[in-house]
Amino acid sequence: MMQDIRRICENPTDEDREWFPQLAGSDWQASLDYAMRNFKDESFIQQYLSPKLIRDLKLFNIHDDAGLPVLKVKAIHNETGYQRIRETLAGQYNLGNREPNIQVYNVNIRGDRSLTLRHYMHNKQPLSSSSKEVLKHLHRLWGFDVRLESILPDGTVTKRYECPPSAELLEVICP
Repeated sequence: MMQDIRRICENPTDEDREWFPQLAGSDWQASLDYAMRNFKDESFIQQYLSPKLIRDLKLFNIHDDAGLPVLKVKAIHNETGYQRIRETLAGQYNLGNREPNIQVYNVNIRGDRSLTLRHYMHNKQPLSSSSKEVLKHLHRLWGFDVRLESILPDGTVTKRYECPPSAELLEVICP
């Protein structure tokens, strides 16, 4: 991408002028210095991945839905696909998309002192198997019952974990 920035600065095409008017014809060293100092990985991709580079690397976007029997191509090398490819590729570098979103949902201070956490699922991604061990350690640190619920964007609870175990929960993780 850095070589492509230099190309856009020194020998811009009409497409480059349309997509990167601030770069086309500018000093490549100053432009590259600005890009490297002011953008993280995901925002660098979002700002500077050119349609030419998308074509050269033959990038495209696949939608993988566990509920469907086949994969679906969502974006290709065309005008509407370039932006979607940039966003998807940049999203892979965004920690917010890779790290699970787990938040304290409830602490029963006056009752059994249990701690309830909620995992807000992103793209229907379940927690990894290591989450069971993490919950065991949280139970040891907290000293009281710890519950974890995986939640879909519509608020539906898809899975419940508890340490120590309770008979009515879907999955028991403590021995």
